[in-house]
Amino acid sequence: MEEKGDTRGLGPDVIRVLRGEQSRAAFARLLGVTPLTVYRWELPEEAPQARRPRGRVAQALRRLLEGGASPTSPPSLQRQELRPEESAQLAPILARLKRAEWRAAEEELLALLASGVLRTPAARAQAAVGMAHVHRWGRGDSRSAFASLLPHLDEAASGVLPETLELQIHALAANLYASPDGKLFDMGKADAHVARAEALLASHDNPEMRCYLRIAELAGAFYLGEAERVARCAGRLAAVLPEVTDPVLRLVAEEACAHEATIRGESAQATRRFREVVEGSARLGYAFLEARGLAFLAQRRLEEACEPEEALRLVRRAREAAYSGRMARSFAFIFAARAEAEALLRLTRFAEAEAVLDEADAVVVELSWTPIHLVVPRVLLGLVTRRHAELRRYAGRLAAYDGPIQRELTGAYALFAEAMADFAEGHVARAAEHFAAASARVMELGGWPFLRRECLVYETGARAFAGQLTEGRVMLRRSRVFLERMPSAVHSAVLNRFEGMLLAMEGRPREAREQMEASLGTFRLAGDVCMALFTRHLLALVAGLEGDPAAEELLAASEAEMRRAGMAIPQDFTRALPRPLPAPTVPARPSKLGAEALVVPFERLSVRGMGAPLIQRELLGVLEGLFPGCAPRLEELDSQGRATLLAGPASVPATDEVEFGDGCGRRLRLGVTGPLPADGRALLTALSRLGGFALEVAMLRGFAEVEPPTALGDTESVRDMELPGFIAASPSMKRLRAELARLSASRATVIVTGESGSGKELVARAIHTLSTRAQRPYVAFNCAAVPRELFEGQLFGHRRGAYTGATTDHPGVIRAAHGGTLFLDEIGELPLEVQPKLLRFLENGEVFPLGEIRPVEVDVRVVAATHRDLGQLVREGRFREDLYYRLQVVPVRVPPLRERREDVVALARHFVRQLTPEGEEPPQLGPDALAALVAHPWPGNVRELRNVIERSMAYGQLPAVLGAEQMRIAG
Repeated sequence: MEEKGDTRGLGPDVIRVLRGEQSRAAFARLLGVTPLTVYRWELPEEAPQARRPRGRVAQALRRLLEGGASPTSPPSLQRQELRPEESAQLAPILARLKRAEWRAAEEELLALLASGVLRTPAARAQAAVGMAHVHRWGRGDSRSAFASLLPHLDEAASGVLPETLELQIHALAANLYASPDGKLFDMGKADAHVARAEALLASHDNPEMRCYLRIAELAGAFYLGEAERVARCAGRLAAVLPEVTDPVLRLVAEEACAHEATIRGESAQATRRFREVVEGSARLGYAFLEARGLAFLAQRRLEEACEPEEALRLVRRAREAAYSGRMARSFAFIFAARAEAEALLRLTRFAEAEAVLDEADAVVVELSWTPIHLVVPRVLLGLVTRRHAELRRYAGRLAAYDGPIQRELTGAYALFAEAMADFAEGHVARAAEHFAAASARVMELGGWPFLRRECLVYETGARAFAGQLTEGRVMLRRSRVFLERMPSAVHSAVLNRFEGMLLAMEGRPREAREQMEASLGTFRLAGDVCMALFTRHLLALVAGLEGDPAAEELLAASEAEMRRAGMAIPQDFTRALPRPLPAPTVPARPSKLGAEALVVPFERLSVRGMGAPLIQRELLGVLEGLFPGCAPRLEELDSQGRATLLAGPASVPATDEVEFGDGCGRRLRLGVTGPLPADGRALLTALSRLGGFALEVAMLRGFAEVEPPTALGDTESVRDMELPGFIAASPSMKRLRAELARLSASRATVIVTGESGSGKELVARAIHTLSTRAQRPYVAFNCAAVPRELFEGQLFGHRRGAYTGATTDHPGVIRAAHGGTLFLDEIGELPLEVQPKLLRFLENGEVFPLGEIRPVEVDVRVVAATHRDLGQLVREGRFREDLYYRLQVVPVRVPPLRERREDVVALARHFVRQLTPEGEEPPQLGPDALAALVAHPWPGNVRELRNVIERSMAYGQLPAVLGAEQMRIAG
C-alpha cells in the first residue's frame, strides 16, 4: 500500500499548511511536480479533479510533516552523477550531435553501450538520450526514439539522475509526445513533461532546453490545428531563439516558425524561412531537416503559382535527401507527396498523381494520423475527372475517421469533400450549402485557415454555378477579404474565374470574359494546364453568350482538349441564358486600345500573392499582348542613370520608355520597340504605374524576394505577429496597430509621442517586432538616464584611452544595434552638444566613435520617443530644428488612456492574468470593479492602471471575483 502511496494524513488542509506562504509553482518545483498537481492536491476530496500524493512525493511530504525538513527545503533525493571517465567518453559524441553528425554519433554510442564501460545509470541514460536524439532529430523516427528513452523516464521521475540530465529527458519526452505519430501523440503528457522541465529550469536555466520545450508546444498546437495557440506558442519560441547558439536547434526552431508564418498568412516569409532552413541544413549535412524543408518549400512555391516542374524538382531533392539520411517515412513524406500530387494534377498527369496520393495514404495509416493533409489534392482529382462514386466513398471515409488526432477537424474536411462530390455530380446548390456548413464548422473549431480558404473560394463557385447571384456576390466579397489576409496567387486566379461566371449570369459577358482571361493568364504563367483547360472551356461558353460566330468551334476544341487530357466536361452554366445576351447600351468606344484594353492587363497584374519576378514577367507578357512585336524590356536604374536589364531583349534599342518606382527605393524603366498607336504611350505609362503598385504590394506582403538568399541569415524574417502586451480593443489602438504593420517594410525614422505611461516603449518594440529586422538586435537607450558627460561615449562608442576612465573599447549603443532597431527613449532630454552628431548619423548612416580617426558605417533603424513638445523645445532653443525635422519622418502618436476607454477593461484583465501567480486561477473582475476602472481618468495612463491592479492583488488571499472594494484606486 505504501508503494501505491498512502494518502492518510495528506489531505487538502495538510497540503496547504505544508505549502505555507509559498506559491504553488514554488512548492511544486521543490517537489519535482507541476503546479497543477499541487492545485489538485488542495481540492476537496469529493472534487472530480482531486488527486492525492503518491509514491516518492508522498514520502517526501510525510518527512516534511514529521519535521524532517523545512517546508522551504527540497526533499532529499539520492541523485547519482556520471563518473569523470564516463563524461569524458560521452562528451565528443554529444558534440557530434550538435553538428548533426548523426551516423558517426550513432555508431559511437552503440559501441559505447555494447562495451559495458558505462557503469552508472546516469551514464547509460545520457547515452540513451543521445540515441533518442539520433532517431528523433536525425531520422524523424519518433517510435525508435521513444523506445530508446522509455526505460529512463521512470528514473527521471524518481529523481535518481542528475537534474541537468533529467531536464534533457523531460524536454525530449515532451517533443516525442508532440510528434506527428498517432501512436505517441498526447499533448496532455507533452504538457506534463514541459511543466516538469520548467520546474528544473528554475535552478538550471538553459536556453537550448527552453527552446526544445517551446518547439514541443508549437508543434503540438500545429498538429492539433489550433491557430490561436500556434500564434501564442510561436511568440514564446521567438522570444527564446536569440539566446540559442546550437546551429541544429536553431534550424529546427526556424522551421517551426516558418509553419506559424504560413498559418498567419505571411506565406512569403514562410517561403523565405523554409529556404533558409534548407540551405542551412545542406551546409550542416543535416539530411532529415533538409528533406523536410524541401517538402514544405515545394508546397509553399505551389501556393505562389510556381511552375509545376519547379515543385517536382524540389520534391525529388527531398526524396534524395531522405534516402541519403536513411529517414523513416514520416510526416514530411506526406507533405512531399501532397506537393508532388498537386504539381502532377496541374500537368494533367492524373494517374501518377493518384499513385502518389495512394502511397501517401499508406503512410498516413502507418502513422495512425489524420488524412486531412491529403484531402484537397484528392478531392480536386475527383472533381476534374468527375469520379462521383470515389468522391462519395472518400468523404465517407473521412466522416468515419475515429482516430485520436484532429477528429473534429477531420469531420469538417469530410463536409468539404462531400461538397466537392455534390459539385462534381452537378448538385451545385447542395454543394454550396455543404461548403457553407464546412466553413461554419471550421470557425467553431478555431478557424483553421487552410480549410476555410478552400470553403470560401469553392462556395463562391458553387453559388455561381447554381445561379445564386446575390449569395454568390456575398461569398465573392468574403473570399476577397480572406485572401487579403492569406494571399494565394492560385486561389486568386480561381476566384477571378468564378467572378467571371457571376458576371456572365448577370448579363455582363464582356466583363465576364475579361475576368476569365485574367484568370487564364495566371494559370498559363504558372504552368497549370488543368486549370487553363477548364478556364478556356468557360471562355468558350461566354463567347456563345456574346454571339461570337466562332463560339461553337471554340467550345468543340476545348472539349476535345479536355477529353484528351482525361478531364470531365463541366456542366454548361450558361444553359438557361439566351444567346446572345442583349447588348447593354454603352457609348461608342473610340478605339480598341482605350480603357477597355486595360481591363484584362489590370486583372492579371493585380493577382494577389505573386512575387516580384512573376510580376515582372507578367508585365512584359501584358505588353506583348497589347503591342505585338514590340520587344518589351524592363531595366533597373541606379542613382547615376545606369541601367541593369531585368527582363527582355537587350540587343534592340527601345523607342519608347517610361520610368517608375516600385515604392521600395528602386527606379525601373519599361521600354518597347517600334511604332505605337496614338494612345500607346498613355497605356504604357498606365501599365508602368500599375506595375509599380503591384511590386510595392509584393514588397509590403513580403513577396519581393523569391530567389534563395546566399546564406542563412542574409535576409530578415518578420517575427510572429502576436505582440505581447499590445492590447488593442479601442478603434484608435486598432488603427495604430494597423499603422505599425504598414510600417513593417520601411526603414524610415519614427518618432513616437504621447503622455508618460501611455505605452510608447511598447509601440517601439512592436515596430521592431513587426519589421523585417525582428531577428536582429533591438537596443533601447534612455536619454534621461545617462549623465551628460557620458552621453557621447554611450551613444557613439569610444576607443580605449579616448578619455580618462576609458579603459576598454566600447562600441556604443548605435553600433550595438547594427542591422536592427535603436530605440531612443526621452529624446527630448538629449544634450544640445550631442545633437549634431546624432543628426549626422541619421543623415549619413555613420558614427564617429571617440578616439577614432575615421567614421564607421552602420545600418540602424531609429525609433525615438518623447512625452515632451519638441516643437516648443525648438522654439526655446533647447532642441535643434534640423534634428527635429529629421526625426519627424514618420510621427506616431499614442493616445492617452482617457481617450481609449475601451482598452481599460481589456488591459485590466490582461494585468490580472499577468500578475496571478503561476498555477493559480486568475480572479474575475466584477461589474462594479469594471465600472470603477472605466470611470477613473487615469492621469498616469497604462502605467497607473497596472500599478492599481498590482496593488489591489497584493493584499492577502483574493476572492474569486474582485469587486470595487478591492480596487485600490488612488483618489
